Amino acid sequence: MDLKAIEKSLLQLDEYPLEQWNPKLCEGVRFDIDKDANWFYNGSKIERLNMIKLFSKLVKMEGESYFIVTPSEKIPVYVVNEVFSIIDFRKENDDYFFKTNTNEWVKLSQANYLSTDSVNEQPYPKIKLKENVFGLLTRSLFYNLIEHANNDKDRLYIMSDGKKFYF
Repeated sequence: MDLKAIEKSLLQLDEYPLEQWNPKLCEGVRFDIDKDANWFYNGSKIERLNMIKLFSKLVKMEGESYFIVTPSEKIPVYVVNEVFSIIDFRKENDDYFFKTNTNEWVKLSQANYLSTDSVNEQPYPKIKLKENVFGLLTRSLFYNLIEHANNDKDRLYIMSDGKKFYF
């Protein structure tokens, strides 16, 4: 079995039918994602970026809890902040694109929107990446993004995909 070939083919898939997979919970195993979106499996840090990319594509939220699901396994994921960290952005023409800690880019759009909540009286800016899965902008990136913002009646926003995104 060529694990590298399997890993490569799985990573090329954009979407998995997670909503169709409802296996039984696996006992005695767990994933953790710390405040900086570092991944751990049973307490050991996952260093291989391709493995993190693969696992992140399998994250599903049920109720208030995250799980990694396959057709035959369901493993709990304990997340401190968000599943992803947003580490960079670029502007192309009139659109903004954001880079995750898994080196994937997402266009800021109505489907992948920016929202800024307040947590402990601090801004908590995040971008929706898929159903109930978000990426938290790093603090330095958020402050850099503010430098690009427009002002609309004392509210800051950026334009992307023809829409205003306030923060």
